[in-house]
Amino acid sequence: MNKIIKIEIEFQRPVDIPPGFERALDALIGMICKKYEAENPKRVMWCAGNGSKPIWNEPNEPTFNDSVYHIEVAEREASEREIKRRKDRTAGREP
Repeated sequence: MNKIIKIEIEFQRPVDIPPGFERALDALIGMICKKYEAENPKRVMWCAGNGSKPIWNEPNEPTFNDSVYHIEVAEREASEREIKRRKDRTAGREP
């Protein structure tokens, strides 16, 4: 599979999200983030927010689509401290 930038799931009918779903989905996305960090040791990636999908109508504040569960993932350059902590963790030493 090629590298991806978005995962979309569309249900044909409205569904209820079972208890624990958000936490489980965040954990799965976290696995992708950790893999990215392993492949890019000078970068960090994390689930930055989740909930109703924001709809931006510039210059106004966003409105939210409550029928879409949205997860935002952020990425940036890792600080020297984060890089050291990651190296310590992979070497079996907790900082």
